[in-house]
Amino acid sequence: MRRRILTSAITAWVLFSILLGSADAQVPRRKTTIAQSDMMLFQQARAALKKSNYAQARSLLETLINTHPDSDYVPRAKLSIADSWFSERAFKQAELEYRDFITFFPDRPEVAVAQRRADSIHKAATF
Repeated sequence: MRRRILTSAITAWVLFSILLGSADAQVPRRKTTIAQSDMMLFQQARAALKKSNYAQARSLLETLINTHPDSDYVPRAKLSIADSWFSERAFKQAELEYRDFITFFPDRPEVAVAQRRADSIHKAATF
């Protein structure tokens, strides 16, 4: 009787260990999936921008920003939103987005471009 209990306990422990091991193995895979999904959203948005599907691109970029707020793609997504408004000649909205980019990401190298575009929109509006 003791032998059966001991065998059952060992079997249960082995199965439990295997389950824990497989759960741990899945965690890095999930992180990779999350990292890929922000990259995929950004790539899909860039493709939409190339096809002049600005509303679709902005929707994808907003999804990226909202679902992956710590992603390395967020600054580029924010700037791409501004660029999409600029391309559609919605200059007031573009200027607001460029100013947001400058405020939220002041250390990014793209700030100079965003500042130039925002200034050019502002100057054109005053004439």
